[in-house]
Amino acid sequence: MTTEVDLLNTIHEYADMGLSGLNQVIPLSSDPSFTRELQHQKSDYEAALQKSEALLEERHIPRGKEAGPVAKMMRTVMTRAKNLADPSTSKLAEMVFQGSNMGITELTKGINDYHGEDKAVLSFAEKQLKQDLETLRDKRWKEGGFFPKQEGLTVAYQVERNDETFSAALTEEHFQLSTDRVDSTDAYVEYNSDQSAYVIVPETLGNHMDQAAVEAYVEEQIRPQIEGDFPKTGLNVEITSDLYRKAAVTQDAQELQEKVTTLNAALQKYKGVSVTYTFGKETQVLDNATICSWLVISDESVSVDTAQAQEYIKNLATKYNTIYRPRSFTTTGGEAITIEGNEYGYRVDQEGELTQLLADIDGGAAVTREPVYSKSGYSRNGTDDLNGSYIEVSLEQQHLWLYKNGALVTETDIVSGLPGEGRETYRGAWPIAYKASPFTLSSDVYGYDTTVTYWMPFVYGQGLHDASWQTSFGGDTYKTKGSHGCINLPPDQAKIIYETIDKGYPILLY
Repeated sequence: MTTEVDLLNTIHEYADMGLSGLNQVIPLSSDPSFTRELQHQKSDYEAALQKSEALLEERHIPRGKEAGPVAKMMRTVMTRAKNLADPSTSKLAEMVFQGSNMGITELTKGINDYHGEDKAVLSFAEKQLKQDLETLRDKRWKEGGFFPKQEGLTVAYQVERNDETFSAALTEEHFQLSTDRVDSTDAYVEYNSDQSAYVIVPETLGNHMDQAAVEAYVEEQIRPQIEGDFPKTGLNVEITSDLYRKAAVTQDAQELQEKVTTLNAALQKYKGVSVTYTFGKETQVLDNATICSWLVISDESVSVDTAQAQEYIKNLATKYNTIYRPRSFTTTGGEAITIEGNEYGYRVDQEGELTQLLADIDGGAAVTREPVYSKSGYSRNGTDDLNGSYIEVSLEQQHLWLYKNGALVTETDIVSGLPGEGRETYRGAWPIAYKASPFTLSSDVYGYDTTVTYWMPFVYGQGLHDASWQTSFGGDTYKTKGSHGCINLPPDQAKIIYETIDKGYPILLY
């Protein structure tokens, strides 16, 4: 392994002994042209000697005390030249050539075996080698007739590969770019809003070099050049973008193709979804555009934003819930009143409706249905939860009206609860709890046990029933003969009402 010390001393020895040899040969030359060539080569040796000495001093490297192989070989060659019996120009040139060739061979070995980190030393050695090779192959001597034309001038050399040096020389920091290096990026799937579909975004090619690919390519390219006349032609390899590190995932990857197909199929499923809510004859449509606006579209999945669905249901409930809120009502007499105790009507089960709505959306079809209710009334049309079918009771007028589908079925005077002593009839709106015929009314508190033919309770033990014991209805009868809270009816009217209404029928008392 060659170090900075070894390499610099090799160059120094080579230049020093070459200079000494030429100083011995130049006086022997009788050819002015040849002498000029030798003087030119001498100048090259002097420059190399000065440079090597400067680098040795700069790095505080001691010069080799013993003559190295270069010095020994060149001293032998130059001694032969000095002792020539016939110092002809061709003989002298041959000796100079032999000495230079030996020095170049040793310098080449030193460079190939170099494992140091001093780039300046390596650069100087490589530059010197190139210069000496160019001098050696120069045709000036041949053209000047220094060698017989029948002689073939060749340079003997051997190329040895050093894997470590080879790899180190081909790292990307040795290649300059006008721009910063960037990584290649993998292809991926994303939602394209313009196309309303998932698409594959192609991979991009960066400019970081693929070390393995570069080494394989360079080896392939330089092999025929080395086998040719590379000292004369030099080595030239063009690095192309094909040698950059490729993306790990390309747009043709099967997993991306499958992913974009799956996601677009899921997306397509939602395009046919709608929910039409029915409120009697009135409807409210949750259209496909609104549903699609709820979709949470990521690179991995398509899902419904439940928060937006919940908000929609909340607004639906606010609009169509009728129970447990003050009730505006216009009496038969045309008076607009508000009934505070309102326990009749509809209430959307918001949690249940969310579950059902998400199931409908996932089903991918158009659906028509009522909302999921936690409380429901008898009949409705939009926000009107009476829809023309209800019992109206005016406690002040002691009168009852029965409506069915918007038509008055019957009306009658009544007797309500006796004022005071906790026997008053409750005001408010309630559904009829059930019907029974006959039914026995009893109370341990008030000490009665009476069987009626028609019983229709609405709240807290109070209800509608026939009262055959009453001799009159309406007027002020309730003030002296009032009930225990029930609405007493003439038997014939009780029969009509009983046969007209069903469980859940609304009754409004004010």
